[in-house]
Amino acid sequence: MERYNHLRLQRLVPVNPRRVRPGRSNVTVPSDPRAHAQELSRQLERVVITADKQEPGFDPNLLLKIKAVGIQPDDLESIEGLRVVSQEGSELVVLFASQEGLDEFRRRLAQMSRGEVPTRKDIIFAVKGIEGWTPEDRQGPALRQEGIPEEEPFIVDVELWPLERGPRREQMLNYFENWCTKKNIVKIDRVNQENIVMYRLKVTRESLQAILLHRDVRLVDLPPRYQLSVSLVHMSLRDLPEIPSPPDGAPGVVVLDSGVATGHPLLASAIGDAQSFFPGLGPQDESGHGTMVCGLALYGDIEKCLNEGRFIPEFRIFSGRIIDAANRNDTGFVENHIIAAVKYFVEHYNCRIFNLSFGDLRKIYLDGHVRGLATVLDSLAREYQVLFVVSAGNFEGTDVIPVDWRSEYPDYLFSPEARIIDPAPALNVLTVGSLARYEQPRMGQRHPHDVGYQPIARRDQPSPFTRTGPGPRKAIKPEVVEYGGNFSVDLRLSNHVAGPTDGLGEISTAHNFATGNLFKVDRGTSFAAPKIAYLAGLLLRRYPDAGPNLLRALIVAHSRCPEATIKLFNGDLEKIFNVVGYGKPDWEKVVYSFENKVTLINQEEIEGESHHFYEIPLPEDFFGRQREGCGG
Repeated sequence: MERYNHLRLQRLVPVNPRRVRPGRSNVTVPSDPRAHAQELSRQLERVVITADKQEPGFDPNLLLKIKAVGIQPDDLESIEGLRVVSQEGSELVVLFASQEGLDEFRRRLAQMSRGEVPTRKDIIFAVKGIEGWTPEDRQGPALRQEGIPEEEPFIVDVELWPLERGPRREQMLNYFENWCTKKNIVKIDRVNQENIVMYRLKVTRESLQAILLHRDVRLVDLPPRYQLSVSLVHMSLRDLPEIPSPPDGAPGVVVLDSGVATGHPLLASAIGDAQSFFPGLGPQDESGHGTMVCGLALYGDIEKCLNEGRFIPEFRIFSGRIIDAANRNDTGFVENHIIAAVKYFVEHYNCRIFNLSFGDLRKIYLDGHVRGLATVLDSLAREYQVLFVVSAGNFEGTDVIPVDWRSEYPDYLFSPEARIIDPAPALNVLTVGSLARYEQPRMGQRHPHDVGYQPIARRDQPSPFTRTGPGPRKAIKPEVVEYGGNFSVDLRLSNHVAGPTDGLGEISTAHNFATGNLFKVDRGTSFAAPKIAYLAGLLLRRYPDAGPNLLRALIVAHSRCPEATIKLFNGDLEKIFNVVGYGKPDWEKVVYSFENKVTLINQEEIEGESHHFYEIPLPEDFFGRQREGCGG
């Protein structure tokens, strides 16, 4: 079937304003407004008393956690002296209250308590509770789950409230760093971005307790523990075809990972640049993970290339090393290394696609505030107009979930422990989950009559390790899925999952190729994500002016949920969206249009409360003999 470029939509003028109907308030009026205001007054005074027992912040303002239903955070700021610093979930708002703001809030509560009608009574009606930000609120999920480390000193990541850039933020940072010095808390690193302020600190149990009481501290958690794994498979070098270089002017895809083996026969001709952003280490891959991701980002489906005997690089691959051989980054925040890498590859090579195949197992997203690396990626995506392709993360099970992988699949995927991990919740990235492709484990192939060797998932069902959504405010996460591998079990060994050498993973390039190991097999969402990065690279080569939103839209628009997954969940759309998002992309339809199937594309900006109208170029024979309409 002949393939074509997608058609461009032409916008008609003028731009028309959207008709807006008057809205209705979502605020519920309390059955007894006077009693409601009196209870809020009591709650407010308790917060004031408790605040005196905590570590003060850089200014005298009071920190309030307000549960508000039916209003926006900006409504609270209509009270002079109240300044919102964060929205934690759909109903919780955290704000600073100056003495003037506190007095005004008290005055309005007192008015309603007397039966009077204060200014903006709807704000008082909407407030359902007032508390302070407690030490329990400040504990991140890993710290809550694993507890405080026994061995001292230990490392924690401390997030401060993200005040707007300017003198107040600088005042807060200077105050906090001086406070840390007085408490003998050692500063290791700092991230200071528009939407996130985070410190990595060396602390004792005693100083941690002080941090948990500090007004300016938003969250405290244990540092990341990134999940990477390797496995080997062999093939002869003389079996490989000659690999051409990418065409002149081809775009680039950047892999931010453990580095790359630049001399690998399948990669060497396409490597644009390899840099290390990890202090003291070179760009060469020592763990193998980055080289495997690079192979998949360059060729997409390596098994298909092997079967066809063709390896044609369509674009260049760039590598930025951000983790060491042990898959750790103890020199400081990986966020800072990623910021430096993105800046470098954008400014030097105009790279616009970045793949990140790792996640922080200690930062499971359980609704509410998006933090950590996800926030940094969202900011970088906006600043540089680049597309980040991010893996959803791998769920390897806990001590109690699942008790039996095979019998509890896929229900355990919806447990809180199996939710997506940082940075997968980022809204401006494309998050990728995993599907199973192979069903017959290697031992089952050797012993075809032995029923004991069984896969967990069947072909085109979710991988047993893929993590699930939803994302912030019920956003669909992951948006898409690709093949990333499967688990198998030996039924004689109960719940024991076979290693990645069971042959159910994805094949890609190996870093230790000099020893004769050109390829290896491994499993994980890490190896599903670069296939989507490859697809984005194909799009960018075909449509060089495409922005990140168009790339995401084309990939998502041509994704479909596999029939095997629909049957697995009995058509339950909520479960389907949370596990596979919009589904698996059809690679040809993403990139091309056809005689009988056409994709219309356009990139423009539209102001709020307005309409754009577009001309659809329908062919003459679409109308038939009756030119007056499309019916007949």
